[in-house]
Amino acid sequence: MLFNLIKKNNLYLIVILLGFILSVTLSSYYVFKYDKYNQDNYSHQLIKDETYYHWSQGSKIADEVRKGKSFFLSGDVTFTKPLLQRIIGLYSLITGYDLIETVEQKTRVSLGGKLPYLIFQSLFYFTALIYFSKKLIKILPNRAFLYVIFFLSLELTIFQFHSSFFTESIYFSLQLIILGLLLERRINFSYNLLIGLLIGFLFLQRTAGYFYIFPVLLCYLFLFRKNSIKPLAGIIVGYTIIVLLIGSYNFYKTNVFYIFPSEGKYVLYKKFAIKVLADKLNISQSKAAKLEINEAIKWTKKNNIQFSKEINFNELYDPAEFKNYISNDVDKNKFFDYLNSKAISILIDSPLIAFKKTIVSTLHLIVLNPMFNYYYNEHRGKNAKIEFVYTNVHKKLIPYRIIYTLIIYFFCLIGFISLFKKKEFYVLSIITLSALYYVVLFGWYGMTRLYVPSLIYLSVLFGIGLDVFLNKLKERQLNIN
Repeated sequence: MLFNLIKKNNLYLIVILLGFILSVTLSSYYVFKYDKYNQDNYSHQLIKDETYYHWSQGSKIADEVRKGKSFFLSGDVTFTKPLLQRIIGLYSLITGYDLIETVEQKTRVSLGGKLPYLIFQSLFYFTALIYFSKKLIKILPNRAFLYVIFFLSLELTIFQFHSSFFTESIYFSLQLIILGLLLERRINFSYNLLIGLLIGFLFLQRTAGYFYIFPVLLCYLFLFRKNSIKPLAGIIVGYTIIVLLIGSYNFYKTNVFYIFPSEGKYVLYKKFAIKVLADKLNISQSKAAKLEINEAIKWTKKNNIQFSKEINFNELYDPAEFKNYISNDVDKNKFFDYLNSKAISILIDSPLIAFKKTIVSTLHLIVLNPMFNYYYNEHRGKNAKIEFVYTNVHKKLIPYRIIYTLIIYFFCLIGFISLFKKKEFYVLSIITLSALYYVVLFGWYGMTRLYVPSLIYLSVLFGIGLDVFLNKLKERQLNIN
């Protein structure tokens, strides 16, 4: 009895501390190995692609603040993930570390100064995990609770992102705080106002959080029913405050009020709709893209879109690249709206092709990839000529990833059945709908990294399922003896 109490009240803190120490160790390894330039002496081995954009935007925010501009009005118009850029900019201001330097009229990531940022990121996550633990410990049995904490502290697919400069780690932290609040099931307005504000921050950290308010509202309707007006109002008001602020910021920058980040308006077109169009016309994706470029040229002329420099259309891969040449943010936003409407039009015209591709992509999406960050740094961090997904190493790892995924899903299924039998419908609904949210949102895309937030919710099912499985195993052994 006493041992069980000690395990429940103290062991989980040891597990969390272990996770934090291991995370800092891995971050130190990556920074030591990859905080350097490639052979061109400009491109950075650790911060590149999407993370370079966030890093450079953070630098711009910090530089403008140092020159006297307001922190909240500094930086460019919202293109994608504004919260991370503010955090990076704030980190630069607090530490005095210049994120970007200029050498021979070219900008590059400054060396050094990265490990403290990763440590802060890990500290935020594991502190959020402690908060979540305090909420979860009230509703789960001892061992099931510990299994959940083990999973959230050390499961490799989640764990790897604390040592990266992607958006995931801070996003996971916000998820844990929100889920902890939701498990309390409080009805008062101010408490749920906080939940709405945090869902807004979830959206600011990643565009994926934009629609998350809907599964939450649905679960609240189920939970509170006739008494749902006050908690629903709190969430909606809190969330609305955030989206109005981001819309006002964009209006300040462009004289156009809009909320949804520009990147989200063309990704469906660029990553999926052109593939569907190619299948419909039975041509290659490159030929489909060329047809769409011609359509886009006509649209830009008809709508008097201004370009900052002359475009060689023969060198473009798809119309989304026009964004690099459009001279002002207002025209860019119009063009992104055009691409979004084109994507929807293509998908409506070919629903069967779109459905088949979505199924295939979804099956790829839900296969876990615990080695993503390592190979992203190792392969993309050097002067690789081909993407890692086309290498033999990637192909050889697929069977192991599938086995690893199926093991986790096996215990999640047991956990799902257990909660269903116990009629814990609210907990089951908030976990299931939250996990499925990312499948529905990104099934068409198929990129495994976009699915990882689902694991934050599935961890609860995993912990319960593993506990039930081990208890059944123990009962069977006792019966045999």
